[in-house]
Amino acid sequence: MGRIKAISLDIDGTITYRDRTLSVEALKAIRLAESLGVPVMLVTGNSVPFAEAAAVFIGTSGPVIAEDGGALSLRDEGTMRKRVFLTDMDEEWILWSELKKRYPEAELSFSTMERRAGLVIRRTVPVDAVRRIIEELGLNLTAVDSGFAIHVKKPWINKGTGIEKACEVLGINPREVAHVGDGENDLDAFRAVGYRVAVAQAPESLRKEADYVTEKPYGDGGAEAIVHILRKFGYIGEGDEG
Repeated sequence: MGRIKAISLDIDGTITYRDRTLSVEALKAIRLAESLGVPVMLVTGNSVPFAEAAAVFIGTSGPVIAEDGGALSLRDEGTMRKRVFLTDMDEEWILWSELKKRYPEAELSFSTMERRAGLVIRRTVPVDAVRRIIEELGLNLTAVDSGFAIHVKKPWINKGTGIEKACEVLGINPREVAHVGDGENDLDAFRAVGYRVAVAQAPESLRKEADYVTEKPYGDGGAEAIVHILRKFGYIGEGDEG
């Protein structure tokens, strides 16, 4: 296995606790990676403004991958950033119209108006119901339950695609990236990268594809994952806790 040159991180549940507060230990681990010259990329189902703000406050230097890979935020000049969207929404709104008719209790995420690459539906309806309507209407969409919400998007939009695009910017191969995640929507990232870490509370579908599963859950597990990666690929010594 070659040397890992960048780390990609999911946000919710991976560097945060269940209530979405940031783990201080994860923050320390991210800053350690950055100080060692390992750029960190945030890879999230969240909207671009949310992910950009998180990157600034956390201190990550790598490209920001948002909307499950459908949008990228790249460093431009100074503190300026350039946003790139890999798709737009058309069939998504057809789905939403039909879903709302059948399930009046269905709700969109508060961030919907910020989004351009997919819908995020709150978990007041089952993901199987969303998938059933997609199939009935013959829409070229997929629905993924992140554990926090249901993400509806084009089938080719995923975290793996976003990481591949980000790696073009960094000038590295996706196989030189280690990804850390905790949800079903991290499976596509796992398929793209060279090393895979699942946080302890991740579903079995993700854990069985991982090269390493953390002992700790949520944000402290994310911190454990980053230190594990840095140690495994020789950035810190075996006895160094970071």
